[in-house]
Amino acid sequence: MRRLHPFTLLAIAGALPALAWTLPAPWGGLATAVLAFALTLTPGASPRLPVFRTALVTAAPFWVFLLLLHDVASTVAIGLRITTMVASFVWLMAALAPSRLVEAMVAAGWGASVAYLFAATLSAVPLLRARARRIVDAQRCRGLSPRGGVASRLRALRALALPLVLSALHEVDERALALETRGLVPGVRRTPLAPPPDSALQRIGRWGLVTVCAAALVWRVTWSG
Repeated sequence: MRRLHPFTLLAIAGALPALAWTLPAPWGGLATAVLAFALTLTPGASPRLPVFRTALVTAAPFWVFLLLLHDVASTVAIGLRITTMVASFVWLMAALAPSRLVEAMVAAGWGASVAYLFAATLSAVPLLRARARRIVDAQRCRGLSPRGGVASRLRALRALALPLVLSALHEVDERALALETRGLVPGVRRTPLAPPPDSALQRIGRWGLVTVCAAALVWRVTWSG
């Protein structure tokens, strides 16, 4: 999967949620959720089991909230669709390297600043998670315990959240200065160093996914009418 063109990966990750919300529930959402979780077990989503587990754990709280707000039928219908979205996004983050996305977007004529924005969005979650882990380790060395009652957990959350937010804001300034120094400003055309190869078969496949999604939407509108 990692060898596929970044636009192909984006098309797959976007087509599954689109079909999940277009096809009739619950079978449409069930089929797309199964496909999305199957993608998390593909060789490209390495390591496979942690990706599958991350998608499963991330989607689980949505089911709890939906069950508190809706009946069982509505919970299943909406939950499967949200699960498809979560699993598709988790798989995309594991399979798509942000650097390849930047190269592909620049090669396609996109501005470097826009390409960097998309890449930064994909890489934000892993970076924040790694930074949060380092902050937790540092606070534990200082005697902070994130366990105990509600009051102690809230104190620990404040001690963890404040450094995380401040470090993220500081990094935004550093990255903005680095981008400006390297000439990544709007209106400047960049030359990609190693654009990912894009075959005609993949381009046909991407347009095929768009056609399938459009056909499903037309069929659903017609069938509902």
